[in-house]
Amino acid sequence: MLGEPVETDPESGAQIYLLGGDERPADNIYGEQPYSDPSGRRIAIRYYNTPEQKGGISIVDLLDGSRYEVLSGKPPFPAFHPWEEWLYYQQSVDGVRWLRRCNYLTMQIEDVAVLPPERGGYSYGTVSPDHRYFAVAVRPEGADASVVHLLDLQTDEWSVLLDKPGYHAKHEQFSRDGRNRVLIQLNQMPDVEQVLLGEIEIGGEMRLFPADQPHTPRPTGHEAWIGSSASVFFSTGTNPGNASNVWTGRVGDAGPTLVPFKATRIGHVAVSNCGRYWVGDTGEEGVPLYIGSFETGRYRRAVFSRTVYDGKQWAHAHPYLTADNKWLIFTARRDDRPQVYGARLADGWLESL
Repeated sequence: MLGEPVETDPESGAQIYLLGGDERPADNIYGEQPYSDPSGRRIAIRYYNTPEQKGGISIVDLLDGSRYEVLSGKPPFPAFHPWEEWLYYQQSVDGVRWLRRCNYLTMQIEDVAVLPPERGGYSYGTVSPDHRYFAVAVRPEGADASVVHLLDLQTDEWSVLLDKPGYHAKHEQFSRDGRNRVLIQLNQMPDVEQVLLGEIEIGGEMRLFPADQPHTPRPTGHEAWIGSSASVFFSTGTNPGNASNVWTGRVGDAGPTLVPFKATRIGHVAVSNCGRYWVGDTGEEGVPLYIGSFETGRYRRAVFSRTVYDGKQWAHAHPYLTADNKWLIFTARRDDRPQVYGARLADGWLESL
């Protein structure tokens, strides 16, 4: 069973639940493109290995608290494919590396494609909303940067989507607007003196968003598509003279638009499935999680995550909203035990923004 809430936020009224609680450290994987189904009922949780237990990935039901294991062993970072019926991930089976998928509701598992080892070391990748393409950053053996490869899942044909010398490609994310553009983060090597954000067409042409100099301070590397639009939401370093460090922008804009926020600097970001709301965490005491409206500019603190950073991925909050906007999912390391939590938002609270 889901059990009783561990706390209720006195300001927002959100009820916070421990989800898929386990002795193993756990996280919600990432917030920028949520690993959850289109109904808002189920989410994916990653469990880390311990000396006593194997790690893995499980799907947890937010209605009854039930948990279903997808795979056991060292947990991979699944492919970005947000709020869809399938969870895509990589798994080695009998020495063969596969792209596989699991249906969130039926738990049916299917093999999708073999990932040939000679191409190099694979990142997690992203699958297009129409299930046609798999775009993935691949690091050739001996190289210090990745290039973006594309697999046509209908024809099983591979091609190089982007190879930009001197830049490391990462955080690939397919757009949700029907254009199948790949949002890509490009870190200038070797010292990351520049962080570019671009979108790549299937044919291979890339165009840049108005991010980094001369438009903004250095992006943090946390960015997300805004719903089914061609715009992205991203955070940057401290913005001199202005409290806000979060922006929206699209390819072709003369410059980005600053999103109102007057607390402290936002780090990790996410956007709701509907594209109306943004989500972010900050470094304030208790690591509060904020939700804001793109339309009105209003924002409010939803909950305190109460995570305590220890330098590891499982201590980042990585907050995101389920597809129905009813749950705010986040990771928190409380009492030295990283676990996944869900804040069930009070009725009408989100609309108040």
